Amino acid sequence: LVKVEDIVPVAQKPALSVRVSEASREADGTREIEFAAEGRSEAGIEFYSWDFAYDEERGFTPAVIMDKTGVQRAKFRAGEYTIAVKAVGSEGLENTELVRLKLNGTIERAAD
Repeated sequence: LVKVEDIVPVAQKPALSVRVSEASREADGTREIEFAAEGRSEAGIEFYSWDFAYDEERGFTPAVIMDKTGVQRAKFRAGEYTIAVKAVGSEGLENTELVRLKLNGTIERAAD
């Protein structure tokens, strides 16, 4: 008995992780945050899409649709935010990672 995946390669969705760091801080408290996505797929990553105001009820609504580098910067004031990034692999499969940020006196990545 032979497994199907031993005969025909089975596509798998990409693995995805996101690094978050503070790029700059303005006098009015606004912060520029850098997000660096790293997707991994045997077939390769085609592009990333970013939703900086993700809402589960509204669904994924990207502000940046076809980012080839995986690095984006956005400005935020104090508050809580959910950012969604989607990696799309060369085979068309995708994976989405949510980043929950809580900005106050310091930058923190909120616990999931």
